Amino acid sequence: LTFRDLLIFVTDAQHLFLEIHSFMDWVLIAQPRISSGDGTVIVNLEWMGAFTHDSDMCNKLHMAGVPVWYVRTMAYIPANMRVHKPV
Repeated sequence: LTFRDLLIFVTDAQHLFLEIHSFMDWVLIAQPRISSGDGTVIVNLEWMGAFTHDSDMCNKLHMAGVPVWYVRTMAYIPANMRVHKPV
């Protein structure tokens, strides 16, 4: 086993661990928040967050407490939508 092979093995193991960890967060934390729909949203700032073009997905991620950025051109943003900070 060469050093390069060992390095690839370790990075693959790290990647798999992070994927499992994020899946567990989704199943144990995010999905219950989405299905409860109690309206109280606490954003988990430790999570990386997501960018989306889909308004339904944006709402679900927001209800789950995931930092989310709704990517739209200004022409498609309704006048009654609250925009925290346009970029």
